[in-house]
Amino acid sequence: MESLTGIVFRRRHHEIFGGADLYYTPFVTPTVKPEFTERQMKELSPERNAGMSVVPQLLTRTPENFIWAAKRLAEMGYPEVNLNLGCPMGTVTGKGKGSGFLRHPLELEEFFERVFDAGIPIRISVKTRLGWADDAEFEDLARVYSRFPISELIIHARVRKDFYKGSPRRAAFEAALP
Repeated sequence: MESLTGIVFRRRHHEIFGGADLYYTPFVTPTVKPEFTERQMKELSPERNAGMSVVPQLLTRTPENFIWAAKRLAEMGYPEVNLNLGCPMGTVTGKGKGSGFLRHPLELEEFFERVFDAGIPIRISVKTRLGWADDAEFEDLARVYSRFPISELIIHARVRKDFYKGSPRRAAFEAALP
């Protein structure tokens, strides 16, 4: 969704239509080096996002990288950070990130334990899918998500293998709402 959620689009949308309740940035992948790149800062700069409600989105499966990035975003004045567990692209899922992380609920649970024990001073929301290959997987994922103070759970009503095609899995989405 990079071309649809980047800074140029956000600014223009905000100027023309008066803004949205929230804008999510394209995902940023934090690395071992605890600083954002110049390119990442073009999306994350508080000055460039002034006047808009923006939620930075992180893509990682490494707790340490999420923690330093979320704390830095808090220092920059952001009240929330979003973990992307929805991206279905092979270049992402092949590294176990995005919806690739959904294949490993126990590792995801350990990730959240470390992240939520780290004292991150901003809200943490999550974008997820109903599962990797089958929407029945959401039952295990929901048990993981419900253990943690996730501020908002955004559910894409498809599994990874659906990508963005076909009809959303409405029945599974409705079952996931509670």
